[in-house]
Amino acid sequence: MASRDNGMDHRKTSVSRPLTRRELGRRAALAGLTIPGAASLGGMMALAPQRTSAQTAGGSSVWAAESDPVSLDPIVDSGFAATQAFEHSYESLTGYDSNLNIVPALAESWETPDDLTYIFHLRQGVKFHDGSDFTAEDVKYTFDFVIDQDGPAGWRVNFSQVESVEIIDSHTVQFNNNSPFPGLLGAMAILRSSMVVKQGAFETPEVLATSINGTGPYKLVEYVPKDYILYQRNPDYWGNPLPYLDEVTFKILEDEETRIAGLRGGSLDYAALSTDGMLRMEGDSAFTINSAPRSYLYILQLNPRRPHWYHPSVRKAISIAINREEISDKVFSGGLHMSGPIPAGFGDWALPEDEIAAAYSNDLDEARALLAEGGIEEGTELDFVVTAFNQFFPGLAVVVADQLSRVGINVNIRQLETGVFITETSEEGGFNFDMQPNAFSPRHDPDGFVFRFHSDIMMAGSETTLGSDELDDLLVKGRTTIDPALRKEYYDAAQRILLELAPMTWIGNDSVIEAVRTNIQDYTQSPFSRRDWGLKHAWIASE
Repeated sequence: MASRDNGMDHRKTSVSRPLTRRELGRRAALAGLTIPGAASLGGMMALAPQRTSAQTAGGSSVWAAESDPVSLDPIVDSGFAATQAFEHSYESLTGYDSNLNIVPALAESWETPDDLTYIFHLRQGVKFHDGSDFTAEDVKYTFDFVIDQDGPAGWRVNFSQVESVEIIDSHTVQFNNNSPFPGLLGAMAILRSSMVVKQGAFETPEVLATSINGTGPYKLVEYVPKDYILYQRNPDYWGNPLPYLDEVTFKILEDEETRIAGLRGGSLDYAALSTDGMLRMEGDSAFTINSAPRSYLYILQLNPRRPHWYHPSVRKAISIAINREEISDKVFSGGLHMSGPIPAGFGDWALPEDEIAAAYSNDLDEARALLAEGGIEEGTELDFVVTAFNQFFPGLAVVVADQLSRVGINVNIRQLETGVFITETSEEGGFNFDMQPNAFSPRHDPDGFVFRFHSDIMMAGSETTLGSDELDDLLVKGRTTIDPALRKEYYDAAQRILLELAPMTWIGNDSVIEAVRTNIQDYTQSPFSRRDWGLKHAWIASE
């Protein structure tokens, strides 16, 4: 059931620590409802940036990537690590800026003549990296493949409300939806199975997986798996004078110790860090270190195919027994932000943290009573499978095992190699686990955190149904209502039901923490851990 997600303070001063709860609430309020899925952002015009006299073009820079993309196919294999690799070279019709505002990309404007229709006006003069013209035919070709119900698009679910795509003329396309679809602009901007490829690209999947022919600001020069990714500036980019850097190399460095050594040794200009890594780099005047909540949600998932563990009382008991503040302190060095079904940092869509905290009472007596009600006896063993796929998973497992022992559950941790873990937790391995950790990388819209995982409409006929007609009604209204204020009411109500049903145990979201050498100017963070907007605008100041 669980998806395999591989998922601002920009002052040039000293280290910025993770935001306090009060600051987090203030930032969410400031973000408001003009974030992923806000239909009111359509029709904006993108203005070409003007370089100031202080800015200089050119130069090369070496950055760290935390994981290997494995495949560069932007439609079939658009996992989080892959997206971080190809986001510099591919584009969709819309994009996100660093504040999660939806901005024009390959479409310079759009209109909605009715609730079921989007008409996109495409940029003219745009070329793919091979020199061929970008036209409406490429858009239709890409999205016909994406919405094919029998096709292999990894994130087809993001476009389940698109009925068809038609060409109006060579630079105008129309999306016809089967219901009002406020999340369409965000579904494009998130760049998960939404990158526009050249017509015919799907005919050679092996080429699509190892090379890139996009329209973006950087051309892929070379990708050496588990080693590096080399990009060069696209001189024909429609957003000229962007980008400013001539060449960028991403060294694939999964180990944080190696990334820190590269920063200190001068071989890296950029690296993502954990809270511990941030504290270790504190005081190094050669770097600006920024931190803010990111939309990366940690959860625990009980196996719905094992009814004794997926009993409603048992799910609720485990959610209550988990002490999130202790997990934050022991696993995330205090850098975890408590979260419900929609993570904090995702604009104004999350519930207030005090309301979430009230649902996570950590009342151990109540948890024991609920376990007994669900038929779980004292000393019952729970098979907890974990992998180091995410650096925090092993430590999370140890703390969770200790916490559940306090309510009489004997947790057996099985740490597996990532490939074995994927097999064990999938149909191929018979879903052989009682509980597993997972982390949901950014979604295009609040709908992406809830409908896909918790709607009985999606799970009909499976063991995962929750049996709440009220929840299903709210989730359908949320994804088909254009008015952001009404959507907010629906998602708040849906989250309150979900906190009571506890179909999974939401732990919280961490922070995006990035160290950038001080001569790299105008790089801005994204709550999505995206680097495309920031890198596109970054430039090197002369010493």
